[in-house]
Amino acid sequence: MVTRFGMSELGQLSLDAGSQEVFLGRDLMTRSDGSDATAARVDEAVRHIVLSCYASTVELVRQHRACMDRLVELLIEKESLDGEELRAIVSEFATIPEKERFSPFLGDDEKASEKTLTTSDAMN
Repeated sequence: MVTRFGMSELGQLSLDAGSQEVFLGRDLMTRSDGSDATAARVDEAVRHIVLSCYASTVELVRQHRACMDRLVELLIEKESLDGEELRAIVSEFATIPEKERFSPFLGDDEKASEKTLTTSDAMN
């Protein structure tokens, strides 16, 4: 993400790690396309991304701890849950968007009319 697509504070930087050379009778060796200073900056950018994602994950788990505990209890009891069971449990703790049904046989117009029928059926 950082070295290949330039997705960090470093900017539009691309250090393609795919340039590898094979020597007869040797292991695959990689060749560096940047300096040690650039490698240190890349390492710091990756470290920042990982720590940021970790902090976000910990916060999400903290916010939804009651739901997680309920799911753990059920999984210990039943060992597996299907999608509808999972939706039912999570819906006790959060608002879940309506699930769109996918069918490779329906076009966009048919999907829209089917969704409208489903919604109007629920209202009756």
